[in-house]
Amino acid sequence: MKWRAAPAWLRGIIDLALTIVFAIIALSGIALYLAPSGRIANTVGWTFLGLDKDTWTNIHTYLGFVMIGLVAVHLIIGFKSMITMLRMGFRKTKWKPVIGFLLVMGLIAGGFQVYSAYFVEEESDSSDTDYEYVYTPTNDTTTTYTYVEITGTMLKSYTLQQLADLYGVSVDDLVKVLKDDYGIEAEPDELLEAIEIKNGLDREVFKEELAAAIEKLLDLNTQTEGNETVEGGGS
Repeated sequence: MKWRAAPAWLRGIIDLALTIVFAIIALSGIALYLAPSGRIANTVGWTFLGLDKDTWTNIHTYLGFVMIGLVAVHLIIGFKSMITMLRMGFRKTKWKPVIGFLLVMGLIAGGFQVYSAYFVEEESDSSDTDYEYVYTPTNDTTTTYTYVEITGTMLKSYTLQQLADLYGVSVDDLVKVLKDDYGIEAEPDELLEAIEIKNGLDREVFKEELAAAIEKLLDLNTQTEGNETVEGGGS
């Protein structure tokens, strides 16, 4: 059975559809990259070009499946042409097509490594150390702890109340320190990421200020406990 080439109009329609779908997927990908986490997006009413995050997610997912189908059709109707071009390339020279293929695969693999290192590093390294804190009450006047570290995962999943409970400080005191020392408006039941967005803060600066506020309260608590111990011993 002789393989019949697809008509030109069908090739043109498939190529046009792929171009349109690719453009929309690229736009939805940008929208989802810029979007805050799901709960934050709903809380602050986030939109991009008039569409909320859930809508962009549905568009991106649906058109992803559409592109899979279109690429499959494109490969089927263009398979013979692809084989013909590869044969012609290998007849002229064998090393150029091989090097070209390896370069493309190398760029894809290298791009993934850069993406993983730049965009996913904060999330992946938090799996081992979400925070570094050791709180050891003792019978004397010393309470030891290491530095407080706030990660990106904590910003997306912790409320201010949960963070205060984690480190054993008063959430009301934490709210006050954030307001007085850094001018940050916050409520106990707000997610940390929502506080960051509401106050228009740089993420790294906000994490440092949160850690400093908690360390200040821990230091105050240590001093208070030490004073109470001294007074009790004197009596």
